Amino acid sequence: MVTRTLTLTVTLTLTLALAGCGIGRVPAPPSVFDLGLDAQPAPALPARAPIAMSFQASPALSDTGVIWRVGDSAAPKAYATYRWASAPSELVRQRITDRLSRQGPVLADRVNLQTPQLQVSLSQFEQVFSEDGQTSQGRILLQAVLVNGRSVVDQTRILVQAPAPTQDAAGGVAALRQATDQAADQLAQWLATTMAPATMKPATTTPATMTPAAKAGG
Repeated sequence: MVTRTLTLTVTLTLTLALAGCGIGRVPAPPSVFDLGLDAQPAPALPARAPIAMSFQASPALSDTGVIWRVGDSAAPKAYATYRWASAPSELVRQRITDRLSRQGPVLADRVNLQTPQLQVSLSQFEQVFSEDGQTSQGRILLQAVLVNGRSVVDQTRILVQAPAPTQDAAGGVAALRQATDQAADQLAQWLATTMAPATMKPATTTPATMTPAAKAGG
């Protein structure tokens, strides 16, 4: 009985001591990242007509976690002490809008059915490590569909992988910044070749019928 009481006393003392170590301590706030300023030069492309852009992303990219995985693992993880300033879906949407706006207006909604609509879907936005952990890349995957009126003009799949300068969260963020800009520029180049023949045809008009009086006056 004495031994049991002594054991319980020691256990209680250790529990209180460990709890006391955490009293008054405030965990450090997570480091927060964004995509930085849109300062990279854009490809030299001709001006294009206004487009409306709709944007969607996989549910995992609606959270602010910085996602990483090893190789083709089906178990992505998020850094515990690193976050995005906004959900990746919002950060990527804004960066794509900014860079596409260099060639022509990007609207949030279609003005009418004659306004081409670009439908963009973000499937991946993560840091991918090699199996040995010695290297990693920032990977972004987009699918885009261009709609004119009620018809699908064309579609494309854009996968960009940029090497990370360091094998940590900061390196992954730097790689994803680069990959996002490259993906946006590839999208702009695709639009430049797709829209010209498909959605920028000159409007055709039917001449008005001249009245007899107008004919006589001519």
